[in-house]
Amino acid sequence: MSTTSSGPQTSVIYQADPAVVQHLNGVRDSLHQSCKPYLNHKVQVQTLDGQMHEGTIAGMDSKHMYLAVTLTMEMGRGYYNPYYKPYPGPGYPGPGYPYPGTVNSNVILPLVLYELLAISLL
Repeated sequence: MSTTSSGPQTSVIYQADPAVVQHLNGVRDSLHQSCKPYLNHKVQVQTLDGQMHEGTIAGMDSKHMYLAVTLTMEMGRGYYNPYYKPYPGPGYPGPGYPYPGTVNSNVILPLVLYELLAISLL
């Protein structure tokens, strides 16, 4: 079964140079082989755009490295709760109530392999 279109032909806006595609695939495969033995190790990763991430290599597939990172969030700073009214009693129920100050949250950050500039063991 074939389909024909009587409309205008689509024009290609961009097509990667085959040599660049081959090089990127080689870089991706090299990174995958280099990092695979370090699953569950703590690392620092720098991306091509200069971002730095610290975490544990949680997994890898053919295109991504999955980095387990801990985010620390300041609670109560810049957050407005119109319904919160502190209890007027002394010491109730302690400093920072109802916001304990900081909350840690573990997340998985997927990173594209060919966008990584440096990976260091910590």
